[in-house]
Amino acid sequence: MASSQTLGGSTRLGRVLGTSLDKIIKNAAWRKHNKLVTHCKAVLDKLPEIISDSSETSEKDLFSCCLFNNNLACFSPSDEEFILEPLLMACDTGSVKVIEPAVNCIQKLIIYSHLCGEVDSRERGNPNLFQIFESVCKCHDLGDENMELVVLKTLLSAVTSVSLHIHGDTLLQIVRTCYNIYLGSKNVVNQVTAKASLVQMLVIVFRRMEADSSTVPVQPIVVADLFETSEKSSPVDYINVLHFVQNFISKVIEDIEGVLNPTTSLKSMGHEDDDAFKATVSGDGGSADPEYLSDQLTDKDMLDAKYWEIGIFESARNGDLVNGDAEKDGGDLEFQISNKLRRDAFLVFRALCKLSMKTATEEGGSVEQVLMRGKILSLELLKILLENAGSVFQTSKRFLGAIKQYLCLSLLKNSTLSLTNIFQLNCTIFMSLVSRFRAGLKAEIGVFFPMLILRALENVAQPNFQHKMIALRFLDKLCTDPQILVDIFVNYDCDVESPNIFERMVNGLLKTAQGVHPGAATILSPVQDATFKLEAIKCLVGICRSMGVWMNRQLHMPDSQLPRTSVADDQNSDTTNTSPANGTGEDAANGVQLLGETNKDISEAATFEQRRAYKLELQEGISLFNRKPGKGIEFLVNAKKIGDTPEEIATFLKKASGLNQTMIGDYLGEREGLPLRVMHAYADSFDFEGMEFDQAIRSFLQGFRLPGEAQKIDRIMEKFSERYCKCYPKAFSSADTAYVLAYSVILLNTDAHNPMVKNKMSKADFLRNNRGIDDGKDLPEGYLGSLYDRIVKSEIKMKADTLTLPSKQPTNENKILGLDSILNLVIRKRGDEKVMQKNDELIRHMQEQFKAKTGKSESVYHAATDIEILRFMLEVCWAPMLAAFSVTLGQTDDEVSTFECLQGFRYAIQATAVMGMQTQRDAFVTSLAKFTSLHSAADIKQKNIGALKAIITIADEDGNYLQGAWEHILTCLSRFEQLHLLGEGAPPDATFFTVPQNELEKIKHPLSPVFHSQKRKGAGQLQHAVTAGTIARRGSYDSVGVGGNASGIVTPEQMNNLVSNLNMLEQIGNFEMNCIFVHSERLNSEAIVDFVKALCKVSIEELRSPTDPRVFSLTKIVEIAHYNMNRIRLVWSRIWNVLSSFFVTVGCSENLSIAIFVMDSLRQLAMKFLEREELANYNFQNEFMKPFVIVIQQSSSIEIRELVIRCVSQMVLARVNNIKSGWKSMFMVFTIAAADDHKNIVLLAFETIEKIVRDYFPYIIETETTTFTDCVNCLIAFMNTRFNKDISLNAIAFLRFCALKLAEGRLISSLKNKDKEKFVKPGVPLASGCNGDIDSPKFTDKDDHLSFWSPLLAGFSKLTFDPRPDIRKSALQTLFDTLQHHGHLFSPALWERVFESVLFPLFFYVPHDSSPVSSSLRSNDLESKYTDLNEDDWISDTFTLALQLVVDLFVKFYPLVNLLLGNMLKHLTTIIKRPIQNLAGIGVSAFIRLMNNAGTLFSDDEWQQVLSFLKTTAEETVPEFAQIVYIMADIETSDSAEEDPTKSSNPVFVNGTISTQEAENRDENRLRLAVSDAKCRTAVQLLLIQVIMEIHNRHGERLSAANTIALLDIPYSIAVHAHNVNSDYPLRLKVQEVNSITQMPDPPLLSLESESYQAFLKLLQNVAHDKPILAKEIEVESRLVQLCEDVLQVYINAATPEPFSGSYDDLAKAHRIIPLHSARRSELASRAPLVVATLQAISQLKIATFKRYLSRLFPLLSSLISCEHGTGEVQLALSNILSSCIGQILLQA
Repeated sequence: MASSQTLGGSTRLGRVLGTSLDKIIKNAAWRKHNKLVTHCKAVLDKLPEIISDSSETSEKDLFSCCLFNNNLACFSPSDEEFILEPLLMACDTGSVKVIEPAVNCIQKLIIYSHLCGEVDSRERGNPNLFQIFESVCKCHDLGDENMELVVLKTLLSAVTSVSLHIHGDTLLQIVRTCYNIYLGSKNVVNQVTAKASLVQMLVIVFRRMEADSSTVPVQPIVVADLFETSEKSSPVDYINVLHFVQNFISKVIEDIEGVLNPTTSLKSMGHEDDDAFKATVSGDGGSADPEYLSDQLTDKDMLDAKYWEIGIFESARNGDLVNGDAEKDGGDLEFQISNKLRRDAFLVFRALCKLSMKTATEEGGSVEQVLMRGKILSLELLKILLENAGSVFQTSKRFLGAIKQYLCLSLLKNSTLSLTNIFQLNCTIFMSLVSRFRAGLKAEIGVFFPMLILRALENVAQPNFQHKMIALRFLDKLCTDPQILVDIFVNYDCDVESPNIFERMVNGLLKTAQGVHPGAATILSPVQDATFKLEAIKCLVGICRSMGVWMNRQLHMPDSQLPRTSVADDQNSDTTNTSPANGTGEDAANGVQLLGETNKDISEAATFEQRRAYKLELQEGISLFNRKPGKGIEFLVNAKKIGDTPEEIATFLKKASGLNQTMIGDYLGEREGLPLRVMHAYADSFDFEGMEFDQAIRSFLQGFRLPGEAQKIDRIMEKFSERYCKCYPKAFSSADTAYVLAYSVILLNTDAHNPMVKNKMSKADFLRNNRGIDDGKDLPEGYLGSLYDRIVKSEIKMKADTLTLPSKQPTNENKILGLDSILNLVIRKRGDEKVMQKNDELIRHMQEQFKAKTGKSESVYHAATDIEILRFMLEVCWAPMLAAFSVTLGQTDDEVSTFECLQGFRYAIQATAVMGMQTQRDAFVTSLAKFTSLHSAADIKQKNIGALKAIITIADEDGNYLQGAWEHILTCLSRFEQLHLLGEGAPPDATFFTVPQNELEKIKHPLSPVFHSQKRKGAGQLQHAVTAGTIARRGSYDSVGVGGNASGIVTPEQMNNLVSNLNMLEQIGNFEMNCIFVHSERLNSEAIVDFVKALCKVSIEELRSPTDPRVFSLTKIVEIAHYNMNRIRLVWSRIWNVLSSFFVTVGCSENLSIAIFVMDSLRQLAMKFLEREELANYNFQNEFMKPFVIVIQQSSSIEIRELVIRCVSQMVLARVNNIKSGWKSMFMVFTIAAADDHKNIVLLAFETIEKIVRDYFPYIIETETTTFTDCVNCLIAFMNTRFNKDISLNAIAFLRFCALKLAEGRLISSLKNKDKEKFVKPGVPLASGCNGDIDSPKFTDKDDHLSFWSPLLAGFSKLTFDPRPDIRKSALQTLFDTLQHHGHLFSPALWERVFESVLFPLFFYVPHDSSPVSSSLRSNDLESKYTDLNEDDWISDTFTLALQLVVDLFVKFYPLVNLLLGNMLKHLTTIIKRPIQNLAGIGVSAFIRLMNNAGTLFSDDEWQQVLSFLKTTAEETVPEFAQIVYIMADIETSDSAEEDPTKSSNPVFVNGTISTQEAENRDENRLRLAVSDAKCRTAVQLLLIQVIMEIHNRHGERLSAANTIALLDIPYSIAVHAHNVNSDYPLRLKVQEVNSITQMPDPPLLSLESESYQAFLKLLQNVAHDKPILAKEIEVESRLVQLCEDVLQVYINAATPEPFSGSYDDLAKAHRIIPLHSARRSELASRAPLVVATLQAISQLKIATFKRYLSRLFPLLSSLISCEHGTGEVQLALSNILSSCIGQILLQA
């Protein structure tokens, strides 16, 4: 034999084989192992030759070999078998010494990549390799500890190798071998090594599956991560064991070529593990046969699960792609590896699931211990796999199906065990499912969550301590992923078919946090109960924190970029990097569907809200049904949850879950009405065709329990029988047979299966009982016998009965959701075979339910993204959380519990505040504020200090969302500040609001003997402090102030507590509290407004106290206003709106000291604000100063009003350079002060105004245009003051000064400069003529120019009504002087506005004028002045002068104001038309003045306009006597009524409200007024005639023909109207009847008629003389002759003895009249002048003209000769005409 150095040759393969074979030969027994030794020697001899020849192997045979040399040259099959045969033979010897070198050799061949290829089973892969690993796996049966390690090393090397591919059966065999070594080894080191090797293998298998490559780098695991501290025996042993195992694993990984990567822990390979759920491994060994474990895995244990993956395995074995993209011939090697890698992972996962389902009891037998250890190991391995699951595992439909089929079944079975390790592993695995696979396991999670977690959580009184702690830690871990909580709520609490997991979880935590009720029986110790409470609080805090984190994620990220779930993240990231060729394409396509929104038209939140509302209402209806079925159905129908037809109700009863079957039976058994129709519809919904009778009954009774009342059963069975016979008519001859038989079957079922029945019914009894029921005939005996056998063998049950075990009464929700049977499964006891059978049935039923739910729409998983969903979650959990935190915080002083509760408050307030849930937010804030105990300072503890710190933190961090809750927070800060000041010994604020009367009173107020020193001396002296005593009393939170209104004696104990508590408050410094106010500038625009509102409310409450007002919040208001002045203007204006209302409210306070303090604070703030410059055309200063205006308006205190004046004066003097829009409010203040009732205030205000106008006028005119206007209005107000005439005169002088400055162009130039700076405002052109020349400004009617002049001039205009003559005269003179001197600067349009708004209103404000026009135009402020105004003096000196000045002004600027002629005439004629004679005269004088001065400037059109107004005036002022006649008729009616009361048409007043005398006086007054009006109108007509004559005399030659005719028509129309009235003899008689009252002449208008005819005659004569051409054109001669005819005829008629016809005689008979001769003579005397003038006009006619009209005139002249005359003037004139005209004609003839 060659030496060891040359054994096997010089190659590495040769050296490995040579050394190993040599050891085998040496260790083998020559006789026993003779064949083995011989074969080894043969191999050693031929090995060099074989290796040298292996390089000649063809490439095509490469993959059929498994043994390679150094150059990857393949051996021939015969050589391969020859070389490996000694190793196989050595493994079969059973000798450890022989086997060990053989296995070591195999391991070295693997690590040096000499063994290559695939290993699966005998049929697939290389059979030689399969035999090798099969032999290696059997070697662990020797029981040698060292051999176990060698086998583990070899198997781990094989799985880790990149050249040797272990798949399928071989992989499972390797896993089982390691598994058995763990169970069977008695060495702890070997057990740990086996477990670590298993973990390393599984990590490699699944990592390769995820990477879809067998060459992916792997890392050795960190063995320490597999164990908990509780598993460590002693520290030294533990460290040694872990060190050995870690080196073992690392050495194997390092030895494999091409595998090693830097070492990382298990935690880095996947998701971070959690300490609360680490695996626990039993450290003791077992002596049971490991083969027992694999042999006991029966089909029953698998529950038919093996059929699920048949199709998958077939496709994998054939190398086909799952997505159908496989190549037809052969296939790519990498593709086949890919399928095999995924298949390997699946097989390993399935094997572990099956191993975890091995049946094991909790008893102490050795076999049971082995089984339990194996179960724990498999669960631990599953836990590790799930915690490190990659994207393929999480998204593949294949693995998701495996989880549903195997893992869920394992969890279901293992949940029946009460071992803590098992329960902990179940919860850990379930945690992984929830966090990583929840998208595809919606139905399963809906079952396991209540079963594993909620069941333990809701057991408060009798829980398993360890199980509940595990459940609480599970929930704590669950809260670390915010998306999980939201998804649970969306997919379960908002799903009709799912339990309310989130709601039950929160309520369960609440019950746990509240602990066991006092007096309730419990197995918990106080320590355990306290532990539960703390953990529950932590979980609730975790939920709050988690919701806040999720909320922040949604708010800070766009919706389009938000991840749907963590599963979706992995899916998206992995599928993008994986090609479809590796099989992941189908998994991704067929994976779980994630729905973010169910309807594009409806938001996600709205959809879930509707679902949850539907679910809650449906559950409410079901709960009501289970109590009162009829009302429950009515409720559901009204709520439209079910239809109102019997068929729809029957369908609901048949299919709905949660209904009580007993109640269903009772409802269906009702006698009449809707329930009866529903029962018929329920029975008709079944199809019994072809069913056996008992099968039909079973099917019919599955959904309800028969009621106990016989009549109800009768009705149900009757309908059943009818339906059965209808569906199966051949079964019985009639329905009666079915009816009787049904009853018999029910009785038999009860007899056979009721344990209370001792004597059971036999088959013969059953046959005898049913004789003759088929219409007198017997049913076949065989039929009844088989029926009997089936009933006895299988009980007729409801569906729920088949799945429910006897247990405690389930909760209502469990029953409604069908979870009661599932929960019964996990609390059963072992040892009952019948129970075991029922559990198996239940498990199968649950699997069917899972499959059935998969197809429903409700089973679709929804990934929540809408932030509004959080609102619904908070609505569910806020009340339990508030109760838990409040109760815990109130009952315990534990530092940890208190901290957690305060954290919970913080998170809850943040979430509710951000979501805008005001009620919930305020509830949390109020509760937290109460826990500060600042309202009861004597009770403050450390936890109360923590609560105050929490409030400060909340205010600082979440202030943007607190809104109205700021009030509670600021109230706490106010109370804290009061206590803090008390602790420092500072006097209360009330001392600053009271002024001691004398020194003795000062001694009575020793409130400042520093409180700090009192604290040191003790509470005895502190008792004398009134404030401290008040605070020490316990008050309610809502009471005013810190101490509230509590009353009573302060005990020494309370004072001692107060002293210590005040020291405790020093933990919170002023800095932390002040930060809230300093940081107010960080608040957003909405939050700062809410903050200011709340602070103002708190300040008002502080100041409202009548005994102890405080200014803390008031000073803070000034501070925050200062801090936030730099905000944008829009925000600042909103802030100031709140602050201004506050300052106004407090500034008008009845407490004078407080009001003064507030106004001084406002002054300080205003001074700070005015330090900032304001740009032009802004209004912020004005808004800021408005509180001063409102306070001076509303305050009843003289001191406050005077203080406001002084404050504003100070601001003007100090900040005049920066005042812009603030001038408006300042002038408003002075304007209000000018009208004050106190002289000092008026004088003080005018003193400031005087200084402003004298010294600061340029600052006024450089601001907005309204500032000048405000200044003018303010001066006008001072002009109207009554206290001092000098003030009014000075104000007039200042206004004159303002007008002068305005006329000089100072204000206009200032505005133009601003416009230039702004490049001229668009839409506001510069005034024409303004070319920068300040000396000659031009004013137009633009708004700015009008705003300058209009108030100034209007102020003068209104002052003309002042009752003081000097003021009135000065104002009038100043007004017209201003207009006279500066009117040339006005544009025509501006003049128009001046006349309309300033001058013309003078015509309307006329005393004693009750006309509608003047009354409507008279202003209210002037109305009050009429009471003090001497009207006669005003008319005589002011109105007359004003009218003359207006006319003169109009005439002077007529070229500019000629367009206003119409308005001027209108107003003058309006005055003329007024029913006041002296006013009409003044108006006529003004009209004549206008005509005289401006007539030469009028054009023909303007003259036409003038004459038109005169004509209209004449027509409107004609005397009317119709009203007089109407009144006289009323008087006559009244007189006749007195004579005959029955003829009276007026109502009779029984009580004599209107007496006869009063009625007569009323009528007489009416008559006097009518007559007065007629007389006034007559006078106006006479004045108009004067106007006409004046116009003609002055400007007649300028009038055109048309205007001359118009002028002539006016007197003629007047004369005609007067003549018509005078000719109305009945009217004259009526007027003369009341002549004593009217004093009217007869005829009444004789003078007007004569004057108008005479004026008309004179006008005609003048036209004919002055304008002969015009006279000819307008036929003046004809008009003159006609006029003469008319006048003479009237006179002749008056002088005729019989002037009337027959009708006149009748009238004379009816009434007593004046004798004719008397009336005629008087009338003729009055008409004589007109007749004389007429005769003179006739005599002045030319002879030719006279001759032409002689035929018309001579009869009249003749009549004059024969008639009577009142005077001789007519006769003389007649004589002259006869001698001069008639005589001359006669002589000529």
